[in-house]
Amino acid sequence: MKEIIHLIREVERLKFIPRLGWTYYGIKFPESVAEHSFLVVFLSLIVGLLLIKRGEVIDLKKILIMATIHELGEVKIGDIHLVAKKYLGSDNVDNAEKKAVFDLLNGLNLDELKEIYEEFMEGKSREAIIVRACDKLELLFQAKNYKLDEFFKTDENLNEIEKEEIIKEIFTYLYKNL
Repeated sequence: MKEIIHLIREVERLKFIPRLGWTYYGIKFPESVAEHSFLVVFLSLIVGLLLIKRGEVIDLKKILIMATIHELGEVKIGDIHLVAKKYLGSDNVDNAEKKAVFDLLNGLNLDELKEIYEEFMEGKSREAIIVRACDKLELLFQAKNYKLDEFFKTDENLNEIEKEEIIKEIFTYLYKNL
């Protein structure tokens, strides 16, 4: 039980880690990683339920776990924005995040979480595609809140969204109406 409490206390730190990419664009008080993560989980839930209603077969439990843990590595390494990743190397950052996630989960008999995290990072399964698209969609919702419309024009953000029709529909509505 001690290890589980330690993990929870570690993850709690996400409430105090700012999404640094926004500071790069002049936002003085950006959302925290925890705030971002909550909306990614919520978007993933809604999108998953909509897809199931449309008759699609997806693993909603896996989607929710994946969305919940997708930023877990940032507990240890912080939020590293895209410009910094270009200099540090995306592979280096991804490897550091994976190591941080595995260190956090080490000794807890939660190997399923490690496997789901790896699946998210690979981005090939239907569930990973959905969560990655919801991650970008949340970023675009926040960009709209911050009045940073240039985020709506970057391939980096739009490529993930284009992979899921329902998310593309939400994005189109967001872009035109908010």
